[in-house]
Amino acid sequence: MLKALCKQANSTQNFCKRDERSQGSVSRRHLLATLGSVCVGLSSSAPSRAAGADGVPAPIGPPEGVATLIGTGDVEVLTSQEKLVLSLNRRIQTQNRVPGEFPGFIREGFDVKVVGDGYTVAPSGLIYKDFEEGQGTLPTDGQEVVFNYTGYNESGSVIDTSFRQGRPAQTRLGVGGMIPGFEEGIKTMKAGGKRRIIVPPALGPPVGPSTFFSAKQCEVFDVELIAVRTCTRRQVMMFSDLVCE
Repeated sequence: MLKALCKQANSTQNFCKRDERSQGSVSRRHLLATLGSVCVGLSSSAPSRAAGADGVPAPIGPPEGVATLIGTGDVEVLTSQEKLVLSLNRRIQTQNRVPGEFPGFIREGFDVKVVGDGYTVAPSGLIYKDFEEGQGTLPTDGQEVVFNYTGYNESGSVIDTSFRQGRPAQTRLGVGGMIPGFEEGIKTMKAGGKRRIIVPPALGPPVGPSTFFSAKQCEVFDVELIAVRTCTRRQVMMFSDLVCE
């Protein structure tokens, strides 16, 4: 089996050709590295879905977990362990200087309780709270939205913000330019509105080293929708572009 693994890994260290006398602790480290590379290769080539007991494809990977909203008045009925977790979360948030009325989080494995008042839970599970309603009609797919935003993780650390760019963000709706929960929250805002959007893991972004997000957790976005623009395609001879105004 070891020969097969070494052959599959194609190790540049020629590990398998070393005699037994030259193998010490360094060789064992090479073995672990070789076996690890094999495992990575096997996992990357594995299908993204597996068949469950009933033959229906089931997703591979950690479950998304469930986000449950509770009011601050319900904190008293929490267990002592939950209160401790909330206290630690609030302490870290204070160190990160979160904005006012920032929600608390009580994480238990993949599931999390969101602590806050005045929030609305959409049928999809999206949680949001309006600070200013705005005016006009709701944006629709194909329109361009212009907005400022700041995104936080559950600990209150800033993960991204348009203010770092020195200008508002802008993107069209319905083209996959935003994470699902964030786009859903934008679609029910009016120009001039200010909203806090809590995106549960099921509606959140992909995770991995190439993203801002290293784990499946709730993301909190403070958003101000500045403008909604209607886009039309302009044709000039052989060329065309999209104009949003």
